[in-house]
Amino acid sequence: FAHVQGAARLVHPDGTVRRITYAAKTGHPFSPIGRLLIERGEIDAATVSMASIRDWLSRHPDRVDEVLWHNRSFIFFREAAVDDPALGPVAAAKVPLVAGRSLAVDRLIHTFGLPFFIDSETLVHMDDGKPFRRLMLALDTGSAIVGPARGDIFTGSGNAAGALAGHVRNAATFYILLPR
Repeated sequence: FAHVQGAARLVHPDGTVRRITYAAKTGHPFSPIGRLLIERGEIDAATVSMASIRDWLSRHPDRVDEVLWHNRSFIFFREAAVDDPALGPVAAAKVPLVAGRSLAVDRLIHTFGLPFFIDSETLVHMDDGKPFRRLMLALDTGSAIVGPARGDIFTGSGNAAGALAGHVRNAATFYILLPR
């Protein structure tokens, strides 16, 4: 999951916490294991999420390697020192991500720092049942984020944030705010 997220906090056996962040990749195309599990009839396409993939992997420990090795796109990491543990991971824009306000976009189309207003009637689990309507900044990117209206919302760090992020697959309208 660190490969998909591009960054992680590692908790060592002695309790120390270190961060890692994206450094490079192999260059092979990304092959999502969720899609593989759907194609094999292991997970229903309507319910696939980070949580359902984790659950499947934990229930099939003898098949984990087979599924994970399907994706030949490997990410290499470097240690990322961050003085304030409250800050998010360092983004591709070289600044820490802010939960609920940082957006990963297609870097071939959008410039880092652009403000976006994201409007989604169906994305309701992040704002207590209300439609998601939020000003965000394009600060990060990812190889699976392709197209002018594709984005990935940084929901924060930890299990609760991961649970929020794992269920975001909603249609939304992207408004790019540009100066006159």
